[in-house]
Amino acid sequence: MPVQRESGFTLIEMITVIVMIGIMAGILTPFLLKSMAAYQHHKNRQLLLTSGNLALERMGRALRQAVPNSISLLNGHEGIEFLHARTGGRYIERFDNFSTAFANNGLRLLRNTTMTGLYTLGTGLTFQAGDLLVIGNTSPADLSPAATSSSVSISAIETTTAAGDGTDQGQIIRFTASHLFPFDSPGKHFSIADESIEFGKLASTLRWHSQAGLADYNGTADWSSSDPMLANQVQALTFRYQAGTPQASGIIRIDLTLADASGRDSLRLYHEVHVRNTP
Repeated sequence: MPVQRESGFTLIEMITVIVMIGIMAGILTPFLLKSMAAYQHHKNRQLLLTSGNLALERMGRALRQAVPNSISLLNGHEGIEFLHARTGGRYIERFDNFSTAFANNGLRLLRNTTMTGLYTLGTGLTFQAGDLLVIGNTSPADLSPAATSSSVSISAIETTTAAGDGTDQGQIIRFTASHLFPFDSPGKHFSIADESIEFGKLASTLRWHSQAGLADYNGTADWSSSDPMLANQVQALTFRYQAGTPQASGIIRIDLTLADASGRDSLRLYHEVHVRNTP
């Protein structure tokens, strides 16, 4: 009878293989752990970058629509406040030469003169309840209700007519009450402001606070946990404002640092926003 041999591994061979696998695992594990840590680090930084860039973009978009000279820094430069201009244009001044057009002198702006309405050039302006007409302010203090204000509430916007005003290429902004503008604009510019806006740091979050009109335009921080959150994991936030000159735009510098929950990964972002400051 032929002898049958059984195939397989001996105990010594199995032990040798296990030992070799253990040695290889010991060599490769640090490299695998480093790769996994690098991947997690990159993922955390990418999430922080996306969150930070989105917050900076949204703040920049709103700040570019700030009413000139309405910007104030709050809470040790951790917040900023300004009036938001929904639209604007050019008004008609008392001594503009438009021949027989814009014939009512009482609707042409003359500073330190009480008025109930104002001619504007062009058509297409609209307004909402609570909107403000702003002209000639040189600082946030000029917009304070306690001061002789550079702003007044709007009650209506009407079209001019060829029969009564000598033109149909303008509009009339009506005020809720008679008003005296203490300053005029060198460029005869006006803004229609719809709300005050604040951005500020609250604990580890960045908040956006807005309020119609001038109710919260008061030089103090009004944001809270009930306001929309632009970013979380905020480690540091600093606003800087250089007002510039009437011939050059102002610059707002935003320095934002975000950190992940562990605190091991952080990202610092810097953004500049150019704003108009010519009244």
